[in-house]
Amino acid sequence: MTDIVMPPSFPTTEFRAFGQAASKFFPSLFSDEALFDPQEKRRNCEWAWQAVRYRYRSCVECQDEFKALLANAGEEWQAGWPDEELTYKLERCIYIFFMSGLSVFDSFAFSLYYLGHAIQPRAFPDVANPRKISRAATARAYGAAFPHAQITGLLSALQSDAGFDTIDTVRNLLGHRTSGRRSIAASLAPHLDGTRTEWREAWHLPGAAGKLVFDEELLQRHLEDITRLLTALASAANEFVQNHQPVQSTMP
Repeated sequence: MTDIVMPPSFPTTEFRAFGQAASKFFPSLFSDEALFDPQEKRRNCEWAWQAVRYRYRSCVECQDEFKALLANAGEEWQAGWPDEELTYKLERCIYIFFMSGLSVFDSFAFSLYYLGHAIQPRAFPDVANPRKISRAATARAYGAAFPHAQITGLLSALQSDAGFDTIDTVRNLLGHRTSGRRSIAASLAPHLDGTRTEWREAWHLPGAAGKLVFDEELLQRHLEDITRLLTALASAANEFVQNHQPVQSTMP
């Protein structure tokens, strides 16, 4: 079977090892137990694992498209004039990027919740009501069931990470309330022979605490945060699942 091609920045080795080890906690894919499981626990775990890869690749493709759009922008746009068609295309890249970026972590947490249930079912009761499974719910469940695991600490600390906070905030604004657009502001900067005007560009989102610096690296900067956090989570999740491998029966 041909697999999807993942960007070089994705932590493929650790993430794949985690997925392969996690699958051992569930009945065989074609067993009656898996096929007729009303909660589809194996599918939920594995398909959420796959969603992490899909969403990450979407982020990379959006930032590539964003850079290409700016590199080929017309002279009027470069001079500071509006271009609604280009604004739409840029906003589309930004929207999909941040929606997918947060989904990387939501999907990872969803997969981890089902893994936790496979190890300690009583600590993870919401497999019966998947709508209740969130990053916060997963962090709480791991905190109760596996308080000393590295993955537990990373899940708990995610919300306080500055890079993640920006991704979360922007995603919520774009997903629920508003759009954004380029904002150009002038400021006077001192110079040896007087003053000169500096133009500063931002992607302004009403309601955001700060502005996104608007240049060709806008999405790249946040992709680096996603990669940094995801790499740490993948490594910790792999370590966790390797340390909790199910005991193989020695019965003949």
